[in-house]
Amino acid sequence: MKWRLKSNHSILSFRTMTTYLFYTDEGYTVAPNNKELDSLQILGMEDGETEKEALANLYCRNKWIKENGFSESRIRCYAILKPEK
Repeated sequence: MKWRLKSNHSILSFRTMTTYLFYTDEGYTVAPNNKELDSLQILGMEDGETEKEALANLYCRNKWIKENGFSESRIRCYAILKPEK
């Protein structure tokens, strides 16, 4: 199964919220030699005034995250774009 990230983010536009990248350590990837390797899985990017708001947006727009059993307690985020001052 392949996942596609959808994004309406424009780096050139005036930013009023922070954009967060959400990822988890649940899951694995398959190397070219067919060996399963533990890895981080990117779940998506969302805007929010806080991490909590951005996470709520992520869940709202990506129902597949909960449907596929990803645990909220193992989801991490990293601010990748911050508002201009």
